[in-house]
Amino acid sequence: MLNSRHLSIIVATVALSACAGTNVDTTAPTFNKTQYTSDLNTCRGGSAVSFALNAVGGTLVGGTIGAAHGLFYGAIHGEGAEGAAVGAIVGGGLGFGVGAMKYLDDQGNTIDSCLRGKGYNLSTS
Repeated sequence: MLNSRHLSIIVATVALSACAGTNVDTTAPTFNKTQYTSDLNTCRGGSAVSFALNAVGGTLVGGTIGAAHGLFYGAIHGEGAEGAAVGAIVGGGLGFGVGAMKYLDDQGNTIDSCLRGKGYNLSTS
């Protein structure tokens, strides 16, 4: 169901999303890029690679939950194995997207709060 090409696309999307999430004011006179990099890694719980791997975990959990729901509802409404298979595929695909977005939203809010606590100015856009 999920081949290496699809997994690569998911990992790349999540990794790029992880890098684009926080908008820190880098024009502030007290901004120190080295310190910011260290603080950002601390706030997200590790490097960008670590963050992306955790996001993939959240994505897989969402996909699994979506596939299970789709399997159940597909079997009931699709009258058997074919409906269950279609439901699992559709539910899994939707679950991947929902799982990724939920993880990134939750983690983004946590990172933003942590950086604000360290004194960084974040834009709201």
